[in-house]
Formats: sequence, C-alpha cells, structure tokens
Amino acid sequence: MKFADELEKYVVLKLALDKYKGTTRTLEAGFQIAGSEVRERIRKHEKRLLKLYFCNWVAPYYGNLKDWRDESPIYVLYQGRLVSGLYLCGQNEFDEGKSWGQVHYFFTDPAFKGRGLHSILFSKAIDRAKSWNLQGVIISTDRYLLPKVYVEWGAIPWKEVKKVNSWMPLTPSKKFLELLRKLIRTLGRPL
Repeated sequence: MKFADELEKYVVLKLALDKYKGTTRTLEAGFQIAGSEVRERIRKHEKRLLKLYFCNWVAPYYGNLKDWRDESPIYVLYQGRLVSGLYLCGQNEFDEGKSWGQVHYFFTDPAFKGRGLHSILFSKAIDRAKSWNLQGVIISTDRYLLPKVYVEWGAIPWKEVKKVNSWMPLTPSKKFLELLRKLIRTLGRPL
C-alpha cells in the first residue's frame, strides 16, 4: 500500500497537547498561514480540494462539524492561492469530553505534496487548541500510514471504527462521479 491509500476503517488517535512533539519545519518563501479572514476569497479552491479527497466534503465546506468556530479553518496559501488546509473544532464527534477538540479533513493540492505542509498545519492547529484551553485533540484518519505519523508526533491509538453501510466505493471512480454529476444536472440541482 502507498502512504495515503484509503483503509476500510478509521483509526482514531488521541493527542494530549502536552505530549505533542512539535515540528522544526517552516514554510518556504511565498507560503503563508491564513484562516477564516480569507475564506470567502478561496471558497472555490477549498471546495475543489475537499472534493479531491472526501466524499463527504460538504460538512467542512459548510462548517457542519461539532463546535465549529470562526477560527476552525487553518489554511496554507502559496502566493495568495489555497494549497492546503485543515479544520480544528472545539469538540469531537466521539464525545470524549468537552476539553478534547478534533482535527478534521486535512487536504493538500497534489502539486504541493512533500513540502511538510501537513506537519506545519498540524502544529498551528495544536497552537490554536492550546489557545482555546483544550486538553487534547482527537484525530481520525482512514489513510494507510498517517496513524504512524501521528504516533511519532505524540498521539496514542485509541480505537478503530469500521466503515459500514457504504453504498459507494471508498474512493469513487472519476467515471462514477461524472455519472452522478450528470444525473444531478439532469435533475436540475448542482453538485
């Protein structure tokens, strides 16, 4: 399996903020961290990138996550263009106490992979979680080697959640998505 291949389960990890091991990576010239202040300007690109990776891209796009805040989006821009992002929420979907937030939906434009953007964004999320007085964050991933990365950063595996009752493949084919879009256009509703 490749690094980001999709699993048939979610691996859920817990990271106490005082256990986070940090990163020494920094943004290269031309890159910048941004948040909700740029969201309206980058919405089209945000939607495109979310759709590349997630069938359920609508939840973060519309802020439909538990304890979504104006400060939840954390983005990396390159020369003003969105290239990576994630979302930090003040609570988690597993009800692991009010002092445990959750990091959601990490994405990166394929042209910008391999530059350490994940570790830099994650570090910014941890800083923000500390400013919100959280005890820790929950991380849920269905990508092959990401749990190992999170463990290296100080997280501990907590549980696994099997994907069930899915009517579509884990990662739908482009042909399937094209047919779905055509059907929706025929019905008069945009996707």
